[in-house]
Amino acid sequence: MRQESVELLKNLLESFGPAGFERETAQIVKRQISPYADEVTFDKLGTVIFKKRGTHDNPRILLAGHIDEIGFVVSGIDDSGFLTFNPLGGWFDQVLLSQRVIIRTKKGDLIGLVASKPPHLLTPDEQKQVVTKDKMYIDIGTSTKKESEDLGVRIGDPVVPWSPFTLIQNGKLALGKAFDDRIGAFIAMETVRKLKEEAIPHPNTVYGAATVQE
Repeated sequence: MRQESVELLKNLLESFGPAGFERETAQIVKRQISPYADEVTFDKLGTVIFKKRGTHDNPRILLAGHIDEIGFVVSGIDDSGFLTFNPLGGWFDQVLLSQRVIIRTKKGDLIGLVASKPPHLLTPDEQKQVVTKDKMYIDIGTSTKKESEDLGVRIGDPVVPWSPFTLIQNGKLALGKAFDDRIGAFIAMETVRKLKEEAIPHPNTVYGAATVQE
């Protein structure tokens, strides 16, 4: 894969865009696809739609991928400054503990850690059970509710995992968050780019859609 495409994929995957908060990712799509598409528009929800005309208007082909990602929203702040949260999308409880997360607040982004009651304080029965989401919290390093609020945290703030894009196996494979389904949007963008750059004739109209709120 060409280096520019790797950078595009990295930027898409690392961008902040849980369901309902996709603006940052959508702006990346718009900025990167505009030189290659004949037309770029947004619908009322924020989906980015880009169009590449061919030699015929029909058939019309749609390549779509959703750009939202699973995440969380802050549901409360306790007296010790810990943040409770609700999931946005489907999460396995088993994978959450010790995840670093980014909380987007009115004062900027904060790094936190998903934590729970320490193992040495658990009862023997509790130690045998999976810790569920309702018993977890996000630790942002504060000691009081006021400290957390002073950092800008509010109920309803969106949260995503902190997971830097990383190439492995000599660049043949990649690790990261939000592959589902920003990779689909990436493929749609790359298709339109290649049609334009390589002047590939196509007897149809190709639409790409980076959709929101799956």
